[in-house]
Amino acid sequence: MSKNKFSSTGSLSPILRRGFGGGILIANRGEIAVRVIRAAQKSGIHTVAIYAADDAESLHVLLADEAVLLSGETLNETYLNQDRIIQIALGSKVEAIHPGYGFLSENAGFAQKVADAGLVFIGPTPENIRLMGEKNQALDYVRSLGIPVLKSFRGTIDEILQHAPEMDFPVMVKASGGGGGKGMVICNSSDELLPAVQKSERQAISYFGNGELFVEKYLARARHIEVQLLADHQGNVLHFFERECTIQRRFQKIVEEAPSSINDHLRSKLTSAAVKIARSMNYRNAGTIEFLLDENGHFFFLEMNTRIQVEHPVTEMITNSDLVALQLLVAAGNLLPMRQEDIQISGHAIEVRLCAEDAENNFKPSAGLLSLWSIPEKEHLRIETYVKEGMIVSPNYDSLLAKLVVWDENRKSAQVQMQQLLSETSISGIHTNLPFLSGLIESEAIRSNKIYTSYVDENLDSINRLIRDKRDQLDKNKFIIAYLTVHLQQKNDRTNSVWNQIGYWRMMPFFEVSVDDEKLECRVKSSSTGQQFIFKDKEYQVIVVQLDKSFLEMKINQHTETFYCMETGTETLVVQGEFSFSLRSNLLLNQVSLIRKLETEKIFQNLICADLFGKVLKLNISKGEEVKCGQILLTLESMKTEIHVFCPVSARVKKIHVHEGNAVIERQLMVELEAPSDSPAGGEKEALIVPDAEPMENRF
Repeated sequence: MSKNKFSSTGSLSPILRRGFGGGILIANRGEIAVRVIRAAQKSGIHTVAIYAADDAESLHVLLADEAVLLSGETLNETYLNQDRIIQIALGSKVEAIHPGYGFLSENAGFAQKVADAGLVFIGPTPENIRLMGEKNQALDYVRSLGIPVLKSFRGTIDEILQHAPEMDFPVMVKASGGGGGKGMVICNSSDELLPAVQKSERQAISYFGNGELFVEKYLARARHIEVQLLADHQGNVLHFFERECTIQRRFQKIVEEAPSSINDHLRSKLTSAAVKIARSMNYRNAGTIEFLLDENGHFFFLEMNTRIQVEHPVTEMITNSDLVALQLLVAAGNLLPMRQEDIQISGHAIEVRLCAEDAENNFKPSAGLLSLWSIPEKEHLRIETYVKEGMIVSPNYDSLLAKLVVWDENRKSAQVQMQQLLSETSISGIHTNLPFLSGLIESEAIRSNKIYTSYVDENLDSINRLIRDKRDQLDKNKFIIAYLTVHLQQKNDRTNSVWNQIGYWRMMPFFEVSVDDEKLECRVKSSSTGQQFIFKDKEYQVIVVQLDKSFLEMKINQHTETFYCMETGTETLVVQGEFSFSLRSNLLLNQVSLIRKLETEKIFQNLICADLFGKVLKLNISKGEEVKCGQILLTLESMKTEIHVFCPVSARVKKIHVHEGNAVIERQLMVELEAPSDSPAGGEKEALIVPDAEPMENRF
């Protein structure tokens, strides 16, 4: 984390009159576990982490004072195993459990079990959680306080359909017993209502075990504004102003800002309503009241999240506060150490969620070796993450890798900071949404603040097109210069180079290099000051400044350029900022064979291999079965997303190499097909793999 005055973990030990001397257990993983550990340790509190086997390399395991392995492979055996977690807490002699967000954080039963075990649940009471955990009940309660809510209907499918004539379309169908975007279906007309409620009910039963639904008016151009609250055990409730969480994809937040763009009058109305809700229910600890704001400035209560939220850092940045440390403080029985007038807005903060997913490929999740993780340190920057370079990113959890948060004096300056940060960040080994985030921040809609909750979903194609255009405008010649410099100038033990032991530039001044399968030609001349790279239409004078493993710094025509060159065995990934290109040439023997293979690969595709890490959720085929092109062969689960594997050709199933429940890795053979009699035999290639329309679980 970069050093700046907005430290997220500043010590509150001087005012921690009653603390957790025996320590706390963090019942979570990922970046939120790291966040809680750092806040606790700054306050002098001993920390105990829990982890599943595939999380052993996670930073939360390394940073905690003590870490305990959770045996088992499924979430129910590990991070959702309530009895085991409480048993570990008692065995470690801690005094409290912090649930983070997601997993068990809004489980009233778990909060009650923690209390029954004589431990402190660092969060609201079980009664608080129950009241706001069921949507219909929460809406009724808030409506009774005179706070606006959207008109809604609830019940079974038959009961919902009876109210169709009263509905003002479009409407949103939701699962009554859960949230996080799961089970949410937009319905534009009465004709769409039946399939919409049927789909929502299926997902509601699958995710929450509760098929009850409710339908409310859908605001297509709404803004999503939420108010951060903290309450102590003595009835004091404070707000820390509001956040803008309007930029979403499939109802999941991508970019968050604080403060929002609302005026002071509306801000006062929202914060007053939020405090009223919390005070009326005798709320404790951290919580967030979420509102929808229509185009006319009217607001409506959406839901209450009875936990700390992913996006809490932007609030901390503008109020110079530490919400997690305050959670610990009030959970220990202390009064909130400030008054409402002490909390003021200073500047503007923006957060983006960096996720392991391929935005250009329908946001397909990506897991595996994180071979490059380079985020520059900057003033007023916070990096909230659990990963480090060289670790394996597991496919068994959500896709969030890190939160990048910047602060500046105003929104425009903060946007410029974020654009620079994203353009200077480089990641390789897995796909991330880094280019997508960069394109979003640079988009005219966000720059001009003309946003609404469905903006990304409605403009996804144009956003991706802008990102591709930006990538296409990069000078590919420079990537070739980096590629040739790393492979030919660095004199080391690269035995796979045919030019490793000879005078590179003298013996082979002419090169042919493929950049993403596009062949380009280059001549090289050596001089006393460096090399001259000559392409068809351009010349470049190059001086190497630093070449250290994968990192390369050069002066190209007097301008400093930095690259990362990552070897995969069959190609070289050259990374600059948020973009990377795949390069290969016959100057490397292992890449010669790959080029030949690519040139002759137009054959019947009979080997269906995984192109990601995951688990086989469902097999839809059997040995000997006739299958058609486009048919779903099997369904994988990766990063809590269902992913369908489609058949690329019409054929017969020869052999199935996996079973339901099996873990699969990238390039693993899953299914063999028999070629039709009139087709040539055999080629290996990944099948078409497409994520399902909605994530199975999203913790945020």
